[in-house]
Amino acid sequence: MERKTEASGMLFHSLNRAFHNALQAEMAAAGLGDFGSPPILLFLLERHCGGKPPAQRELAEQLHISPAAVAMSLKSLERGGYIEKRMDPQDQRCKRVSITEKGSQALATCFQVSARVEERMFDGFTPEECRQLADYHWKMLRNLRGGDRPETLFQLERKDPPCSKN
Repeated sequence: MERKTEASGMLFHSLNRAFHNALQAEMAAAGLGDFGSPPILLFLLERHCGGKPPAQRELAEQLHISPAAVAMSLKSLERGGYIEKRMDPQDQRCKRVSITEKGSQALATCFQVSARVEERMFDGFTPEECRQLADYHWKMLRNLRGGDRPETLFQLERKDPPCSKN
């Protein structure tokens, strides 16, 4: 297969790092400098389904990262008071993870901060360009994850990025 661009992987990495750095700076300015953990964990915890809070293992599966990486992030969130872990009454080996009120408030701030960073990132894009870009990203994600496999624990809503009216 012919490569589409010479440095597409590097470009994605650079974009991801730039977005992450801008987000961290905005989070610190919003008083969440101690947050330190990916807001996606709080997002997943707030929107969990299935009747009971998820276990660390389920979060790792949903995020496609190692249980050890999730454990480190959860430890930081727990220290900050954003989440709490409780033993599952049916399985004493399993800890269920829940978001706290402080975590819900932090998540609301994260959404506001993320929206500001996304607005900067998409400055100069038309709404149609944003929709096309989102379509391409979803397609790439499906390709890398093996097709149209649905997520099993959490349903992530597809959200088109904010675009300027230029």
